[in-house]
Amino acid sequence: MKETKIYIVGSGAIGKALAVFLQQENKEVVLVRGSVDNIPDTEETITIIEKNKTFQQRITTTTFKGLQAINGIVLITVKAFANTEIAGKLKDKKGDFSIVLLQNGLHVERPFEMFDKIYRCILFSTSQVTGDNEVTFKSVMPSPVGNLQGNNDGLQDLVDRINTQHFSFRSETDITPLLWTKVIANCAFNSICPLLETDNGIFVRNADARRLARTVIEECVGVAQKRGIALDKDAIENNLMQISKRSDGQLISTYVDILQNRRTEIESLNLEISRMANDMGIPETVTLTRLLGELIQLKSTIK
Repeated sequence: MKETKIYIVGSGAIGKALAVFLQQENKEVVLVRGSVDNIPDTEETITIIEKNKTFQQRITTTTFKGLQAINGIVLITVKAFANTEIAGKLKDKKGDFSIVLLQNGLHVERPFEMFDKIYRCILFSTSQVTGDNEVTFKSVMPSPVGNLQGNNDGLQDLVDRINTQHFSFRSETDITPLLWTKVIANCAFNSICPLLETDNGIFVRNADARRLARTVIEECVGVAQKRGIALDKDAIENNLMQISKRSDGQLISTYVDILQNRRTEIESLNLEISRMANDMGIPETVTLTRLLGELIQLKSTIK
């Protein structure tokens, strides 16, 4: 791979944190705005707060229109519903690049099937915008990266290029079970927390919320098993509780989106599980998962 630069598509909390930590380790980074093309390049100071430490870097931000060619690694951090548009813009670019999707949800990679080097990353980090170019960041554990088709040629080299001390990644040769595990946990977090209008720690603090999450997990594991993916529902619940404890006090991204009148990614979570169950002729097995997803979809449209 002739990869020299790291392009981060999306200047939200995760994108900004990645840019700062990568540039701090002397890696060439540029932020790319995914939704606008008619603004000039800028260079801004971005501040990341991790526990009691503060990190600052001057980061260049551009648009797809400002890129004549792309040679490097493209990290996509925008919401998955923008993927069709992003894939179209990347298709028109010359160069040699790999694409890593740092997004929640199932089948979010489909718009990129025209490209050869596509990887999924399962994020185990949380971040939140707290001010103008200021972001809080917390890493739970290294985020695994892998290829859904099992083509892991060059995977470790790619991971080495994007890995940093504070925002860490690891290679994973079989990413599918881990992807489903994280998606199922997100089906609980991204529906129950916003509907209760509370933070991620609710599952540690409240037994009733935990019971709701357990039912969602059981329903989603049933769909995975029908697809031939063996998962342990107890392990997923334990994972959910671990994340809930470590991100206590932080708001899940879907709740932040609702508060800011933005579109959520629930379509690639609860509603995608529901769609799959319907296609398999077992819609009755995901009643709660579907209901919670539909309520989130409705809540996000009420002004």
